[in-house]
Amino acid sequence: MTAEVRSTVLNSPVPHPERVTLARDWGSTPLGHPHAWPAALKTLCEVIDGSAQPMFIVWGPQRVLIHNQAYAPILAQKHPGALGRPFLEVWSEIGDELSPLVERAYAGEAVRMDDITLMMCRRGVVEEAHFAFSYTPIRGEHGRVEGFFCACWETTEQVLAERERRAVEERLRASLAIKTVGIIRWGEGFRLTEVNEAFLQMTGFSEAEALGKTWQELTPSEFWAASERAVEQVLTLGEAVPYEKQYYRRDGSRWWGLFAPRRFEDGAIEFVLDITERKEAEEHLREREQRLQLILDSATDYAILTLDPERRVTSWSRGAARTFGFEAAEIVGQSGDVLFTPEDRQAGVPRKEAETARRDGQAPDVRWHQRKDGSQVFVSGSNTILRDPAGAEIGFLKVAHDDTERRRADEEIRETEERYRLAARATNDVIWDWNLTTDCIRWSEAVETLFGYQPEEVEPTGTWWRARVHPDDLQKALADASAAIEGKAEGWASEYRFARRDGTYADILDRGTVLRDRDGRAVRMVGAMHDLTPHKRAEAMLRQLNETLEHRVVQEVASRLKTEDALRQSQKLEAIGQLTGGVAHDFNNLLTVIRGAAQMLCRTSLSEERRQRYIEAISDTADRAAKLTSQLLAFSRRQALKPEVFNVGQRVDTVADMLRTVVGSRVELITHTECEICYAEADPSQFETALVNLAVNARDAMDGAGQLRLSVEPTKTVPSVRGHVAAEGDFVAVHVSDTGTGIASDKLAQIFEPFFTTKEVGKGTGLGLSQVYGFAKQSGGEVEVQSTLGEGTTFTVFLPRVPAAVAEAALESTASDQARGHGHVLVVEDNEQVGQFTTQMLSELGFETTWAPNAEAALRLLQERPDGFSAVFSDVVMPGMNGVELGKEVRRRHPTMPVVLASGYSHVLAQEGSHGFELLHKPYAVEDLTRVLRNAIRATA
Repeated sequence: MTAEVRSTVLNSPVPHPERVTLARDWGSTPLGHPHAWPAALKTLCEVIDGSAQPMFIVWGPQRVLIHNQAYAPILAQKHPGALGRPFLEVWSEIGDELSPLVERAYAGEAVRMDDITLMMCRRGVVEEAHFAFSYTPIRGEHGRVEGFFCACWETTEQVLAERERRAVEERLRASLAIKTVGIIRWGEGFRLTEVNEAFLQMTGFSEAEALGKTWQELTPSEFWAASERAVEQVLTLGEAVPYEKQYYRRDGSRWWGLFAPRRFEDGAIEFVLDITERKEAEEHLREREQRLQLILDSATDYAILTLDPERRVTSWSRGAARTFGFEAAEIVGQSGDVLFTPEDRQAGVPRKEAETARRDGQAPDVRWHQRKDGSQVFVSGSNTILRDPAGAEIGFLKVAHDDTERRRADEEIRETEERYRLAARATNDVIWDWNLTTDCIRWSEAVETLFGYQPEEVEPTGTWWRARVHPDDLQKALADASAAIEGKAEGWASEYRFARRDGTYADILDRGTVLRDRDGRAVRMVGAMHDLTPHKRAEAMLRQLNETLEHRVVQEVASRLKTEDALRQSQKLEAIGQLTGGVAHDFNNLLTVIRGAAQMLCRTSLSEERRQRYIEAISDTADRAAKLTSQLLAFSRRQALKPEVFNVGQRVDTVADMLRTVVGSRVELITHTECEICYAEADPSQFETALVNLAVNARDAMDGAGQLRLSVEPTKTVPSVRGHVAAEGDFVAVHVSDTGTGIASDKLAQIFEPFFTTKEVGKGTGLGLSQVYGFAKQSGGEVEVQSTLGEGTTFTVFLPRVPAAVAEAALESTASDQARGHGHVLVVEDNEQVGQFTTQMLSELGFETTWAPNAEAALRLLQERPDGFSAVFSDVVMPGMNGVELGKEVRRRHPTMPVVLASGYSHVLAQEGSHGFELLHKPYAVEDLTRVLRNAIRATA
C-alpha cells in the first residue's frame, strides 16, 4: 500500500502531549461532548495521550478519527483538520485499500499490516517511509464492536536495509557470473565460502579445491603483511584500500592480482583483477628504463633530459648534471626555462624553441645557457618533440654537448686575430707570421710603407726576406732564428740591416716568438721588425754631445768631491777635538789627585794613618782612570771585554742596593728580576757600569724624584733600531724605565754619541750612554730606547741568552782559590819596565819567571826548553807578531801549553775575540792574575 503525503511538520520532536478531549470542540462532531463518551473510549484516549508512539482510535458508526500528537507527522498536511473527521474520509486517497480492513476490524477481527509505504516530506525532501499497523477491535458495554484501536511502527530503516541486502545479493549473484573479474567470498575465519568461475580460471583450482582455503594458504609469505593490513581495515572500517599482491596457482606458480575487499554480512567479499600481464609489462619497462638510464648515465659528455609539454623537467642524466650543475633531485619537476640565460628568457627563447620543435619536429639548441652557480655554458644540441603512438604530444627530448671550451677558444682566436689586425694597423713596425712548414710569411702593410716596396713587389716567402738582409748580417740572423726554432732559446731577437727599395739599408731590431704543436715541434713564428735607424742617428748625435759634456761633468764632480772631503775632514777634527778635550779634562783631574797624593807620601813626617789614606786615594783614582778608559773603549767597541756567564736577574739584585744610594731616597726603585733562565755571557763589571749609567741618567731626568723600574725577561726578538734589521734568537731583555721628562724625538739619534749630553755644563761627561751602547754591541746585543716627552723613558738592553744547563755548568767551574801560585811562567812584554815589574810581582806570588821582550824571543826560549815552562803570559799589542798570533803559534807547536793574554786596548781582540785564550784586562788586580795563571796551569796538569 503506497500513499504520497506532503508533510509540513519537518520531523520535529513530539511536543508535550495535548489531551485529545481538549484538542477540539467535540460537541460539533457525531461523538458529542467527551463527558458523554463511553468509559472504554475515555480510557483509550488516556492511553494514547500518554504515548510517544503514533496511535489513533476509530469510533462509532461514523467511524470518527481520534489520534495523539505522535500521529500528526504521519497525517502531514491533513493535521489538525483530521481530528474528529471520519477515518476513511481523512484517508480518502487510499480509501479503497483501507475500507476492507476497517470493515474487518468492525466485524471483530484483529487486523495487522506489516508494511505500508508513505511518501513523506521530511527535512525538506520527499522521501519514502514505511510503517507497520495493527487494528484491535474495541467492544462496548453490550459486547458490540464500537470501534478499533491502532498502534503504528515506522519500519523504513529495516525495509530499506532488507531491500539493499537483496540488491547486493542480486548484484553478487550477477557478479559471480562475470568472466573477467574474480569474486571470492570469505566466511568465518576468512576461509573461502564462495568463488566465481573467473577466480578459478586465475588460480587453476576447482571449486571444491578452492573452498575452505585461508588467505595464508593462497598468499606468499612476503605479502602477508599487506594482507593483514587489508583484513584489519575490513574489520574496522568495513573495506580496505585496493592493494596488489601475488597469489599461488594450483601448480605452485605465482600470479599478480589487484584485490579490493569489503565487509559483507558475517564475512567479506573481495573483487580480484588479474594484473599479471601488466606487472610483467611494468617489469620489462622498468628493465628497459634501467638499461636506458645506464646508457644515459654513461654518456656523461652529453646532457640528456626530457621535458613535459609545459617544459617541466621529467628526467635528468648525469651528463646534464655535469653540464648544468643541477642534481636530478633539484631540477626534476622544475621549469626547464631556468637553464636559459636571463636575456633569453626575457626574449621568450624557451617558448620559441618549443614552438619550432612542435612545427618542424626538431629545433636547434646552439647557444649560451646558465648553470646553477650563475656561470654560463655554451652547448650545441637539439630539442626534439616526443609523441605517443597516437601522435599526441607527450613532451620534448633535449640532447646537448658542452662546447664551452671550444667556443671560448674560437672566440679567443677571433679576438687574437682582431688584435693582430688592430696592432698591425696601429704600429709602424712590420708584423710578420712565418709558417715554418711551408716557408710562407704573411706581412703587414707596414712592410710597404716602411721600406718603400709596392704590394706586388712583396713576396710571402722566407726567400724574399733572406735576399734583403745585408750579407754581413745574414748568417748571424739565421743562426739566432735556428736556435729559437730548435728549442735552444725561448724567443728570437736579432739586429741586422734590411734593404729598402731605393737600395739603402735600414737598421732593424727583429724579435719573434716560436709557436709549437703538442709534440713540441716548431710550426710557426710570429714577430715584428722595428726600424732602429732613427734611434741610431739619435744615439750618434747624443754620443757627440756627451763627448763635450763629459769634460764639464768630470770637473764639476771633482770639485764637489774635494768640497765633501774637506767637510768630512773638518767634522773628524771637530769630533776628535771634542773627544780629546773631554778625555784630557777628566785625566787631568785624576792625575792631579795621583800627583798630589804621591808628593804627600814623600814627606817623612806623615803618620801611618795618613800615609795609608793617600795610598788608598791613589788606588781609587787609578780605578777611576781605568773605568774612564774602559768606557771609551766600550763606546769605540775596541775594548777587550772579559765575558763571564752570570744570572742577569741576580746581578741586577746585587747592584740594586748600590743603585738606591746612587739615585737617592726620593726615587722609588722597583725591581722585577725573577727569571731562572735569564743567563748571559758578558763582562759583569761592564754590565753593572751600564746599569749605574742608566740609573744616573734616569735620576737626573726625574730631577731626583720619581719612580725607577728595573725588570728582566727572556725574549725571542730584538726589534729593528737605528736602521738595523730585527734579529731572531734567544735574548735577555733588561728594561730600565723612569718617569722623567723624556727625550725629544730629534735627540734620540744622538744620545749614544760620545760626550753628547742634554745636561748643563759640568753635570755630565756624555760618556755614560756611550758606554752602555759600546758594551751592548760588543757583547753581541743591542740597546733600544723609547721615550715620550712628559711621561718618561725606557732603555732596554738586549744580551744573548745562554741556555740554563750550559750556564750552570760554567758557574760551577769558576770557584776561586786564594792559594799561592807555582810553576815557571814565560812573560812576554815589549815594554821593559812593565816586563820587569810583572816578573817581580809573579815572583812575589810564588811563580818562577823568565822575561822575553818579544814573540820571536819567546818562541826561541820555548824551542830551547820545551819542558821548562808551565805557562806563557803575554801582552797582546807588540811590534811584529802580536800576542794572539804568538798564542796560535804556541798552540800549534806545544798544544798542551796554556797561554794567558793581557791588554788594556786591542783592535785585534775587539774585532776577532780572544780565540779561546784566557784574557786579563789592564790594569788588572794581583788576585785576578794569580787566579788566572793558577787555573790555566792546573787545567793543563
